[in-house]
Amino acid sequence: MLIRTRFAPSPTGCLHIGNARVAIINYLFAKKNNGRFLLRIDDTDSERSTQESQDLILEDLEWLSINWDEFMRQSNNFDAYIKAVEYLKSIDRLYACYETKEELQMKRKACMSQGEVPVYDRSALALTPADHKRLIESGIKPYWRFKLSDSDRIEWNDMIHGKIEIRLNTLSDPILVKSDGSFVYTLASVVDDINHDVTHIVRGDDHITNTAVQVDLFRALGKVAPFFAHIPLLFSTDDKQDISKRTESPLSIVNMREEGILPKVIFNVLATMGTSENVTYNNTIEALAKRFSFDKISLASPKFDIDNLRLLNRKAIAEKSFDDVRSELMRLRIGDASAVFWDVIKGNITYIKDAVIWYQAFYERIETFEEDKQFLEQMLETLIQINIDRIDFDQWIYDMKRISGRRDKELLHPIRMILTGKEKGPELRYIVQLMGYERVKNRIRNNIRVNSSR
Repeated sequence: MLIRTRFAPSPTGCLHIGNARVAIINYLFAKKNNGRFLLRIDDTDSERSTQESQDLILEDLEWLSINWDEFMRQSNNFDAYIKAVEYLKSIDRLYACYETKEELQMKRKACMSQGEVPVYDRSALALTPADHKRLIESGIKPYWRFKLSDSDRIEWNDMIHGKIEIRLNTLSDPILVKSDGSFVYTLASVVDDINHDVTHIVRGDDHITNTAVQVDLFRALGKVAPFFAHIPLLFSTDDKQDISKRTESPLSIVNMREEGILPKVIFNVLATMGTSENVTYNNTIEALAKRFSFDKISLASPKFDIDNLRLLNRKAIAEKSFDDVRSELMRLRIGDASAVFWDVIKGNITYIKDAVIWYQAFYERIETFEEDKQFLEQMLETLIQINIDRIDFDQWIYDMKRISGRRDKELLHPIRMILTGKEKGPELRYIVQLMGYERVKNRIRNNIRVNSSR
């Protein structure tokens, strides 16, 4: 059997880490089994779907190195949905309803007040042809429900949760076609999964109840349902960040991209989060696919902490060579930065773009740091005594200790501030060597000049 998975985002907003995790798991499973990965844009909701969102989703997936074998949009498949609707009507599995949202809400409240499960009462099935005619002539447009096999129960062996059983009489007959004629996800998804030979549906465990409905719909259409794997949803350690919605929060992939998180870091973290694998950042996609197994996915919902992602990003950047980042540094307009410069700073930045901060600190004019004039003059005096192009850092610091009487942080911190304007950063020895004799001397003299003018 050729394994075929699919990722089906709705273009109604940004792709977030929860969506991306589902896409990555589908992709790895297909890749491990030499299968095919389908990207399907679920854009049947014409009011909320936008081209901008679709473009961002595609861009994010490409950036994450998720390469699809097939691509489709549901908005191009309406003929297939119409055909399925007509077939379901012909076998009396789709029926017209006319209640308003308010009427349905009243029915729901009435059931709950009596301690009953709030399922749809199927009152529309009692309507006569004359009733239908009268309601339509009064201007009410029907919506259409799928009649579940309510005496049946749906069972499947979920690849993550194991055996799952749901009794259909505990569920309302789902709406498949709205009163405006638009198709609901439940119908469109099943029809597309059939027509594109999807063998495995991998998605969040918030779809488990919906899966029971769709399995019954597969059967009504004369097909065997695919295999299912329902992944526990991610939760954010920050209560203010909602992973379940497509928001413009830092948890959207586009904002992580703009922040400077590396795609490889995101891919590795999302591929291993909630599994028995160690969360890291340096595995290749091929290695991740080879080790992938649904057996490794825990039933517990993993917690996502973006600060951990940033920490891993920092570690990943620290291991990058100058050749790895040369083009990015050029894009940041610091293309003349050297390999020595990169080696000095890479352990002190979280994002590649932070290199600009250190480039400016080392090579451009910075805000002066006010230190007592005597100390500044001692810095200059001991430096000039060395009088070589390459500063002997150990000798300079030894002389400064002797002449100033300062030690440790009391000595090194003000020197760092005078040279870089930064409280923390790379080891001072390497900063001095990188800046060189003339630049260090000019920084000291500039501080003396500003200090004397006050």
